[in-house]
Amino acid sequence: MPLSSRMVSALAAAAGLTLVGAPAHQGIGAARTDVLVIAKDISDIHTPDPGRSYDVGGVFLQFPVYSRLVRQRAPDFWKIQPDLAESWTVSPDAATYTFRLRKDAVFPSGNPVTAEDVRFSLLRAKNIKGYGSFLADSLRTVEVVDGQTARVLLNGPDATFLAALAAGVFSIVDSKTVRAQGGVETVGADSLDKAEQWFYTHSAGAAPYLLRRYARETEIVLERNDGYYGPKPFFREVIVRHIKDPSTQSLTLQRGDVDLALDLNVDQAEDLKGKPGTTLFEDPSAYTVYMGLNTSAAPWDNVKVREAVKYAIDYDGIVSGIMRGHGRRIGSIMMPGMLGFPESLNTALLYRHDPAKAAGLMKEAGVQKAGVPLTWAAGTSYGALPLDRLAQKLRGDLAKIGIDLRLQPVQQSIFLTFYRQGKPQTAIGFWFPDYMDPDNWSYFVTGFINKRLHWQNPEAAKLVADAQKIADPQRRAAMYEQYNRALAAPDSPYVSLAQPTNIAGARADITGFTFHPLYFLEVDSLRRR
Repeated sequence: MPLSSRMVSALAAAAGLTLVGAPAHQGIGAARTDVLVIAKDISDIHTPDPGRSYDVGGVFLQFPVYSRLVRQRAPDFWKIQPDLAESWTVSPDAATYTFRLRKDAVFPSGNPVTAEDVRFSLLRAKNIKGYGSFLADSLRTVEVVDGQTARVLLNGPDATFLAALAAGVFSIVDSKTVRAQGGVETVGADSLDKAEQWFYTHSAGAAPYLLRRYARETEIVLERNDGYYGPKPFFREVIVRHIKDPSTQSLTLQRGDVDLALDLNVDQAEDLKGKPGTTLFEDPSAYTVYMGLNTSAAPWDNVKVREAVKYAIDYDGIVSGIMRGHGRRIGSIMMPGMLGFPESLNTALLYRHDPAKAAGLMKEAGVQKAGVPLTWAAGTSYGALPLDRLAQKLRGDLAKIGIDLRLQPVQQSIFLTFYRQGKPQTAIGFWFPDYMDPDNWSYFVTGFINKRLHWQNPEAAKLVADAQKIADPQRRAAMYEQYNRALAAPDSPYVSLAQPTNIAGARADITGFTFHPLYFLEVDSLRRR
């Protein structure tokens, strides 16, 4: 079963797919040679300006076009590797980071990458006050030591900052070029910066590809950057077509009109089995999905009812029935296997499906019947998990203990705004990381996510705040283990459900597929046979 080498064996066994079809026909896909055409839903990408973009799909546009000081690549995506910085040092208190830049990196303009570009880019990310600017909250200033050395000064100790620098918002841009287009990095950049529109048809990064065109909900066109310092990508041009419907993606893939279909759901994956000229790649996604219970609303203000829900859900039915084995159960919000959330702890925190216990807890709570709305992004799939079916499943499971979930789907484009405002009484939520460090999963107690559910856990909040300042990985791991136990406790408002896999379809002549849970696909590693 030719799944990606990074697919864990348990998921491979559960998937039960024959993932490689017959050899590709000699159609349009073969004729393209060095042009790659991708089908993807890009509707949530609102801007190509790396300082302003903070959409889940936005990382798909940012990472081929912009380099950062450091990077995290598959399959060892927890490891921090050099990118534009060839080396760095960290002060003992983890409050000062000094970066030595490589000398062979240049921007499309021909300008070399310098410490001034680092200073401009990081401060613009902070002061432009885009939605992702919160990642730069700990940043005090950036100093230019010399042309190839930049010193980053933080407001205080932050052992996670190095990993955070791999996030798209910290993309390094050509300061001279962006300034000439109205870019500003100083305080007040949120109103003074006028460069955003220029980014729609240009790019100012030192990465494998250049942006030639971005048309919202239409198309992205990338061109190989022959001046890139690293290995030359195989594909001269990459065209991303906005195709929202997974079924249409599958059909265009089978016809050979596209080389990759990146948003297939479980139905398309099953349908593609054995289809001529196609192959599937499957990997654990970075999505972790949960049901959030707003503790300011009845019946979720009752601790016993929250606990009852956790025993009422048929989790295995979600994995085997809705996801058809393309995923796994999770006991907390983190990705199993990461620092602070080993596989053993994930297993220990799983709730068993016990309707009798759930009914007993409802009786203890003094609640016989309750009705409450359930809100989610309609028509959306997180990896292999279709939310519409998940909502129906949750409704059926909770009805058995007297809780009537009134289904209230909303458009995907407004769900996050609605949820961020704390309006849903019950929501199907997810987490998708900004960078690969356990600290980025800490927001469920720090006021970012938990405030939506009107829940506080000061002890857990202190745990993650302290862990952020500690460089010793063993100490950090122990603290994050305690944090995960708090999220899985009976009184918490989080009902952890699943980590779905990501399934991508491809023409059979496409090789070098490298899925990264943070930014979906490493485009520069792809080749055609």
